[in-house]
Amino acid sequence: MREAPASPHLEDGAAAISIEIDGQTFHLHPGVSSGAPEVEASTGGRFQLHPWSFDSHLRALGVHAWLDGAGMTFDAEGFASDVLRGSGVPESLFTELTPLALWWALGGARETSLGTLPEGWVQAGDVRARLRPWTFSERARVVEESLTLEPDGTRELHLERYLRAMLAVSVVEIVPAVPLDTLDGASTTALLEAVVAINTGDERNEDQTLRTPGAQARVLAEVTLKLCRALGWTPSQVWATPAAEVDRLLSLLRLTEAPAPAPAPKRRTPRLSDFPDAVVIQVEDD
Repeated sequence: MREAPASPHLEDGAAAISIEIDGQTFHLHPGVSSGAPEVEASTGGRFQLHPWSFDSHLRALGVHAWLDGAGMTFDAEGFASDVLRGSGVPESLFTELTPLALWWALGGARETSLGTLPEGWVQAGDVRARLRPWTFSERARVVEESLTLEPDGTRELHLERYLRAMLAVSVVEIVPAVPLDTLDGASTTALLEAVVAINTGDERNEDQTLRTPGAQARVLAEVTLKLCRALGWTPSQVWATPAAEVDRLLSLLRLTEAPAPAPAPKRRTPRLSDFPDAVVIQVEDD
């Protein structure tokens, strides 16, 4: 979906505005009491867009997004239908208003703050959050706790449970201090994007190389693991080191590594030639 530019907040008495999303034009009118805008459908009817909450967002993702062999699949139409259903929009208008519903759920009407934040902090809608990446053991625990046993014996990832647990681990602090489940959809979307980004890391060329079987991947793995074991580094630290420094480190390791022990001689059955002083007594029958 091509996202429309953020619109100013619609206040009582304000003029209607028009926004364009995916080539469609939508007309929004100011809300009568709550301040939430009303969308004008092609039928001429108006429907107020109800706030989209943290719980609604994660619940809808759990239903309309899933992992398969090709990666993550997202049913945008199904997700948008949940948004519209929550606002009391008739199902006959779901297809028409799908782009607007996605725009609304993702915080399309929210102005983005451009302030500078300290390292480790992100702006997520109405709140600022301090984040940390989860550890390998934390991720393994969350994955195990998020797997559900299916009737056919397979195990499937429960995405809503997984995302909730990931947020609980990685969100260290929120300002103002509010429970996560009180966030609106826009704040939830921004926070999820930031947490997923910090926990997946940037894709590097080395990552792509390691996923491609072959001599190049094998050499990269051997060198990376050798330096990680020797220096206590992470792979990212090895890959970010200048090539000349890596060459020096490998040379130092070769000079200081103990030579491999000589292989033990293979044992064999003794032969007569091994005993030159032996006396051979030959007994013959008459």
